[in-house]
This record gives sequence, structure tokens and C-alpha cells, in this order.
Amino acid sequence: MVRRLTVLYHSDFKEHDPGQVKHPEAPRRLDIALKSVMDVASSTPGNRVSVVGAPRGSLEVFKRVHDIVYVERVKLILRTRRFEWLDRDTYVSRGTLESLMRLAGASQKAVTLALRGVSSFILGRPPSHHAGVSGRAMGAPSMGFCLFNATALVARVLSDHGRVAVIDFDVHHGNGTQEIFYSNPGILHIDIHVDPSVSHPGTGYPEDVGEGEGAGTKVNIVTPHMAGDDIYRNALRLVEAILDSWKPDYIVVSAGFDAYRGDNEMVLMNVGTRFYYTIGRMLSTKAKAVVSLLEGGYGSGLERALK
Repeated sequence: MVRRLTVLYHSDFKEHDPGQVKHPEAPRRLDIALKSVMDVASSTPGNRVSVVGAPRGSLEVFKRVHDIVYVERVKLILRTRRFEWLDRDTYVSRGTLESLMRLAGASQKAVTLALRGVSSFILGRPPSHHAGVSGRAMGAPSMGFCLFNATALVARVLSDHGRVAVIDFDVHHGNGTQEIFYSNPGILHIDIHVDPSVSHPGTGYPEDVGEGEGAGTKVNIVTPHMAGDDIYRNALRLVEAILDSWKPDYIVVSAGFDAYRGDNEMVLMNVGTRFYYTIGRMLSTKAKAVVSLLEGGYGSGLERALK
């Protein structure tokens, strides 16, 4: 049975645009993803999957999870309305401000829905999970396409209303999210990602379990390159066991589809459609509501795993 799911989307998410610069994190990602979502919506009985417009919000909300100085610095850059590299792979463009305002509004709307027991999927960009307290997180060389961490924002606000678990199955470690909550005992963070010794951002080893009162609430599940369904199936069993012990009220998902076979050239993996279907179905049974946010996924992952 498919639970009710509200997909939050707006064309402004495509305004974050590298223009003539070839970059994997480009607006076409949403064209692919939206088609997959619309296919699901049209084939799901009872209108259980609906696509609604993401409202506009204020960037001030990101001060819940980021350093105030960092937020103000990014806002100043955004007001110039020009293309600029913030680091070796993270850019801002003329329309990035509009995209981020929609991301802020979508995050707030997703929280409102979750508190009513309605799950949602924020089909937006730029992605979130590499953005830490002040940008680059845990010694990473760059922000990995991310500017503000909407995943962390949703989790932080929901934690005021119950127990929260963050699940990240993007192929890369969500170092920004983990940094933000590293000493927070009230938010469980489970991250499945490829070996950090050979992949960006170079963080997320199994021994990284949190610090202070948060020690033991951060779980990093590391996979080898070319990992397939067998390895991910075992990882999923571990995730389920931990969730059964944690008993979250709400789950926030960093939904990356870049571990799907053939999705991109940055990291070669071999995960099939079944894993994504299984983890989505399992997570929907473990909390009052699930809020998912689009992270990675650049081709076949968005075309097939998102369905």
C-alpha cells in the first residue's frame, strides 16, 4: 500500500544554473526527476501521490543550522546576481537566490505536513548534505555542490516535536549533516556511503560515531566501489535494526540516487531498483511521517531508481 505522499516542487529550483559551464549539478536533473515522479503519480491509485508548488521562504531559517556569519556571507554573494565559484566545484548563479528561497519554503512546508502525519519529498536543488555549520564540513576540500543544508534544517525543527532519525543513502557521505548534529544526542544519523578513503568528501569512517552527549548516535556504513544489491541489502538490515531500537517519530531522508548502476562517472556503483523500492517502503513503516530531500542522482538513478 502506498501512503499519501506530497511532492514539493517549483520551477524556480531550476534557476540555480551553471549556464554554459559543464557541471553535473544542473537544472536538467530536475527535468529527469520530475518526469519519474509524474509517472509514479499517474500510475498510483487514489491520488496518493500529488505534486504541489513549493512556497517561497526566507533564508533566515537556515540560521537554525548554520553559523550566522556564514549565512550572511552567502546572502551577500547571492545579491550580486552573478555566476561565481565558491570553491572548486560549488557555484552560485543569477538565479540561485530564487532556488534557495524555494528550498527554505519547501523545508518549512514539509515540517508542517510531517506534523500532520503527511510524508513529503522535496524535489529541489541545490542539494544539501555536504553543507556544514560554516560551509565546508569536517575538513572536506569543498562543499560538494551544496550551499545550505535543508536536510539538517528539517531534522532540527522536527526534533522540537519528537525523536528524529536522518537516513542518508547518497553515494557520498553527508558530512555537513553529520557535522551539524555530531554532538546532538537527540538526532540519530545513519549514513550509507562509498569508502571515504577514495571518494569525496573523505569523511564518514565507521569509527566516527559522534562526540560528547551525541556519541553513539552517528552511524557510518561504508561500502566498496561497485557495491551492488547484496551489500546494500545487508546495510538495509542494519538500518532497520537500529531504527527499531531508536523508534523515531519522524524520519528525514537525504535521498541520493547516484549509487544506481550507471548513474554517473564520479563514483561507479552497481545498485539496482529494488534497493530503493525496499528502503522507501521500509522507512514509511518506521515513523509518523518521512520527509525526503533530493541529494545526488544525475542520470539513470533519477530515471529508474526514483520510480
